[in-house]
Amino acid sequence: MPDKKVTTRDLLAIKTKRKLFQNAAKLIDKHGYDSVTISDICKKTGVSVGTFYHYYDSKTDIIVEFFKQIDYYYKENVEPQMKGKAAADIDTYFYYYAKFHVDQGYGHTSMILRMQSDFFQDKTRYMYVLLLKLVNDAKTNGDFNKNANPAVIADYLLVVARGLLFDWALAHGEHDLIAKMGVYIGLAKDSFK
Repeated sequence: MPDKKVTTRDLLAIKTKRKLFQNAAKLIDKHGYDSVTISDICKKTGVSVGTFYHYYDSKTDIIVEFFKQIDYYYKENVEPQMKGKAAADIDTYFYYYAKFHVDQGYGHTSMILRMQSDFFQDKTRYMYVLLLKLVNDAKTNGDFNKNANPAVIADYLLVVARGLLFDWALAHGEHDLIAKMGVYIGLAKDSFK
């Protein structure tokens, strides 16, 4: 089956959806999720409300898009950094977890953390599947107690990381999230040796 040729119209649609997402994120960072309306997003983007609904079903879909971007980031940028050294790869995983959020800004992270979304707990997300693989590899290598449950370890590490994100967002990004993430994840990993 031949690949479908990307048309100018397809490119414009991609650009419009990206602009809607970027402008929504900027507005939400600045004013807070609850204060921003779909009309505000459309006005900033220069499109109609109907155009917004062509790409997204609701404002919450902007958050869903953010989670999809995180998973894409892990697949394309983080996994290639893995060296096959189990426990060290877990450190790399969380280094990039912190870096991604620092790059996005504490306001953006605060918005995501306030959302009551099932995406945090979704065990089918690429990011979770990758972490579980790393934990399994570390356990196989003897880096974790042979009786420790890999899913419990992965969940624990993610809870620690989300707690650090929450603390960092509450502090308005005032401390070094990347350094603190390294220390706390190291301590959390040690508890499973």
